[in-house]
Amino acid sequence: MVDAASIVNELWFLPVMFAVVVSIVYFFSNKLKIKNKNAKNKIVSFSAGVSITYLLLEFFPRFTEGALQVHRLLFLSVLFGFTIHHLIEKEIYIHHHKHGLIKMLSLEENMFSYIYHIVVGGGFVYLTRTSIVEGFLYFITIVSYTFVSTLPTKPHQSVMKSLTLASSTIIGAVLMTIAYDYVPLWVHIFLMGLAIGVLIFTVTRHHIPFGRHGRADYFTLGLILYSALIMASWFV
Repeated sequence: MVDAASIVNELWFLPVMFAVVVSIVYFFSNKLKIKNKNAKNKIVSFSAGVSITYLLLEFFPRFTEGALQVHRLLFLSVLFGFTIHHLIEKEIYIHHHKHGLIKMLSLEENMFSYIYHIVVGGGFVYLTRTSIVEGFLYFITIVSYTFVSTLPTKPHQSVMKSLTLASSTIIGAVLMTIAYDYVPLWVHIFLMGLAIGVLIFTVTRHHIPFGRHGRADYFTLGLILYSALIMASWFV
C-alpha cells in the first residue's frame, strides 16, 4: 500500500507546475483590462473574500503550528513582513512629490512583487510536500491574489520586463525544490511568516475594496465558499 509521503515525493514536480500557472496568470493579468466596472468590482471583492479567508483559517494557523514547534520568536517574521512593507511605502509617500510618487510606488510594487513571488514559489514546495491539499488551497489563493493585484497596475511596455517579473514564482519553486532537503525547518516557517505579514498588509490595504467600492455580497460569497472548502479539507 502506497502511503501519503510516497505520493508527495513522486509528485515533486507539482509545486513547479503551480508556480508556472501563477507566473502565466501574473504575465497576462497585467495586460488585461476589464472595462466593465461592475464586473471588476465583483471579481476583486470575491477574490478579497477568498484571500482573507485563507489567511485567517488556513495559512496563519498552519504557520502557528510550525512556529510553536520550532520557537515562538518565529512569530516576529509576520511582524517583520508587515512592517517592512508599510515603512517602505510610507517613506515613498513622505519623501517624493506627487509627480514622482506614482513612479516610485510602481518601482516599490515591482520590487516587492518579485521578491514576494520568489518566497511564494518556495512556499509551494514546502506546503505541497507537507500536504497536497494544503498546497492546492495555497495555490488557489495565490492565483486569485496575483490575478487581482496585477489588474490595476500599468501594463509593462517591455515584454522582457514582464517575463522577468512573472518568472519569479517559478524561480522560487525551482530553487526550493533543489535545496529543500538542505533548508532547515525554521527557514521554511520564517519565510511563511514573512509571506503572511506581506499578505496581511497588501490584502487589507490594497486588495479589499474600501468604502463604497466593491461588492459586499461577492466578498461574502467568496468568504463562505472558501471557508466551506477549507473546513472540508480539515477532514480529508
